[in-house]
Amino acid sequence: MAKLLTVLILGLFCAFGPALCQVTLEPQPDVITTTPAPRPETTTPVPPPKTTTPAPTTTPAPEPTTTPVPETTTTPASETTTTPIPETTTPPAPDTTTPPAPPTPAPETKYHYNVTQNNITCIMIEGSISFVVNYTIGNNATKSATVTLPKHPKSDFAVNGTCSGTDGQQIIKVTWGNANETSSYIMEFMGKNDSWAVKSFTAQLFMDSNIFVNATEAGKTLELVMKYDFSPINIPYNHSFSCHSSMSTTNVTGTINGSTYDFPLASNMDGIHIQAYNQIPNEPDFVTSVHCEADHTSDVVPIAVGCALAALVVIVLIAYLVGRRRRSAAYQSV
Repeated sequence: MAKLLTVLILGLFCAFGPALCQVTLEPQPDVITTTPAPRPETTTPVPPPKTTTPAPTTTPAPEPTTTPVPETTTTPASETTTTPIPETTTPPAPDTTTPPAPPTPAPETKYHYNVTQNNITCIMIEGSISFVVNYTIGNNATKSATVTLPKHPKSDFAVNGTCSGTDGQQIIKVTWGNANETSSYIMEFMGKNDSWAVKSFTAQLFMDSNIFVNATEAGKTLELVMKYDFSPINIPYNHSFSCHSSMSTTNVTGTINGSTYDFPLASNMDGIHIQAYNQIPNEPDFVTSVHCEADHTSDVVPIAVGCALAALVVIVLIAYLVGRRRRSAAYQSV
């Protein structure tokens, strides 16, 4: 500050008198006045209470492991083969429902054996024909077997006959069974005065062990002669004999190898229909029928029943009239 004042004074002198400015001024040492800086307030912090905190245990981090990157090998793509997926078929669940039993077919009764010559079926037979044979087994015991004429042709089946035999008779023969074990029946007809009748009815039965079980005569052939009471006896030509009723006979005789068969024999016909001496060409069915006497129902029973019903009606009517008259008399007396 003092230096500054000196310089200002010298400047004024030089301005008024230049001679005064030639005075040589020795430089005075600068007097540095040091103003002591105020002491900063020192605040001594109160030391906090010593808390001993255990130093945390530092687990050194594992050194990173450097996995070498495998070299990438480019494999050329192989051709893709498409394998067809097999079809899986799930089998249907088994049906546990018990199916209803199939209906039992009704036995066929319409069958016939016939002899045809020159487009004329002269003989035709339909119905059930059977033979009942009693036979012996060991210890003189007896059993019974029934042989029935087969209903339908088979491989072992044959029908033979003639429409113009000697003396004008007509014959039909039906054979069945294996070779050397055959059975047959023969029916012969005789025509006279434009009518025909059954002349004879015979049969030959092979005693098969499957039918004649344990028979002492098994393997032999039994010959039979049957006599039926066909009524009416004579049937006009171009007519047939029909009998829906059962026909049977015990008038049967038998022989084996020429010896008389001593055990009871019988034969049955059910629903029989016989035609002979038909002269109508190309006729496949039975012609007009003549029925047996057994098929004709007697008129006695229906008449008796009708009379009984009429009498009952009369009795009821009389009782009603009597009761009504009595009620009327009672009302009049009151």
